[in-house]
Amino acid sequence: MARLDFTNARLGARRARLLGAAGLREVLARPSLEARLAVLRPLPLGAALPAGIGPDPLAEVEGALREAWRLEAAAMVASAEGARARALLEVFLGLEDAAAVKAVLRAVARGLPADRALAAAPPTPGLPEATLRAAAAAPTVAEAIERLAAAAGPLAAALREALPLGKEGDLLPLEVAADRAVVERARRAARGRGEDARLLLRHLEDRVDARNAATLLALAGTPPSADLFVAGGRRLPEPEFRRLAEGGTGALLAGLARLFPGEGAAFARPWSADRALERALIAPLRREARRRPLSIAVPLAYLAERRAEVRRVALVLRGAALGLPGDELLDLVEA
Repeated sequence: MARLDFTNARLGARRARLLGAAGLREVLARPSLEARLAVLRPLPLGAALPAGIGPDPLAEVEGALREAWRLEAAAMVASAEGARARALLEVFLGLEDAAAVKAVLRAVARGLPADRALAAAPPTPGLPEATLRAAAAAPTVAEAIERLAAAAGPLAAALREALPLGKEGDLLPLEVAADRAVVERARRAARGRGEDARLLLRHLEDRVDARNAATLLALAGTPPSADLFVAGGRRLPEPEFRRLAEGGTGALLAGLARLFPGEGAAFARPWSADRALERALIAPLRREARRRPLSIAVPLAYLAERRAEVRRVALVLRGAALGLPGDELLDLVEA
């Protein structure tokens, strides 16, 4: 294990500046977008916010929030002690390739502008913005996959293979293929001895469980027409996945409540279900960070928390702009 003394010591101060529930309430209490951004600008979250508001302010702000996360993550990798620690951090960040690809494919399938797709796509070290923009401007999902191929490599190959599996407009096989591909890539790169590698591999198990749970929720109790199970998780073996997929919505929600203790009610709504699965990824990293304060678990937990912060703030800003009730927004982000 590389001792990440310097990196982890600095993260204590950064974690204290994460925007918690009180900060989200303060943002929501402000009367305008510019006033809300004034709360965010002094924070790491707001480091890349534009000085002025452009023609599509929310898309620009969401892109800036993600850019600040990308810059902070890149600086963290560059300053980490030891080549192995840096390599494992890059592997972790590379998992976001799947989320970026999924955001692009959803935008293309729905006919949304490329800028909207990029605003929803997390920054990734492996997929340049130019590649994502070209893919997001494609006329069809199949063409978007081809435009990703130059940079995405094996990920694009997995998407090509999954393309015929879904009905027209059904992106679930593609999204599962994207997650499966990045997890397999990360698993290969993290092989080897050392506590840091074991911590990352354990996180990949949690990722697989979250993916399979999300698939079951998307199926809504309907048996899958394609092989959508991703192997390598810890909570959800394949026989249980098959049983829950065929048991109807009530049995599915009850089964997920057993597998993810304390989160049962959250799975009834799409956004709260997303947040529950996000917590299922972050909570183990936090525990490992407390137990092993010199390990890679500390930066992994921080990066995951910062990524969740971006999502929560983006939801609050967009919801406020749409005039959603404050109490409803705060409930959605659990603030």
